[in-house]
Amino acid sequence: MRKVTVILVLTVLAAGGVLVALSQPRLLDRLGVMGEIGWLRSTTRAFLEDIQFKDFEKAASYHSPEEQETVDIPFLIERLFGVKPEQLDIMEYEILFSKIDSTGLRARVKSRVKVKHLLQDEIHDRELMLYFHRSSADAPWYMKLESSLRMLSGEEGKKH
Repeated sequence: MRKVTVILVLTVLAAGGVLVALSQPRLLDRLGVMGEIGWLRSTTRAFLEDIQFKDFEKAASYHSPEEQETVDIPFLIERLFGVKPEQLDIMEYEILFSKIDSTGLRARVKSRVKVKHLLQDEIHDRELMLYFHRSSADAPWYMKLESSLRMLSGEEGKKH
């Protein structure tokens, strides 16, 4: 009878631990349980932290090697938030969801970012979608922030 009680208690504790872990995506990310989705979420979190601490060189490193030298993170931040990076305080951020498409070659991660515009002393919540791509299922993921924000006008030869 005593062994049955011990086994029952251990089973209940293990099940509770699994439920807690499943309800905490950040915990699963830290433990590396979520695979590629966890990596994408973790990378997005690291990118936002790099921007928060104005480490633009590190923030550019999430792009493909060919783009890393040319990506202009301060310009992209200004386009994204409407103020120059030195006038922006990223206070906090949260990953809302992440998804890989059916081909396994494209992904997106949505986050909520709380920012303070320092000159106007205003706080805003912004939702941000970061896109990732890779060339094959075994290739590394790269961010595509540059191409989605850089274009200031419509493509030539297309109706607008």
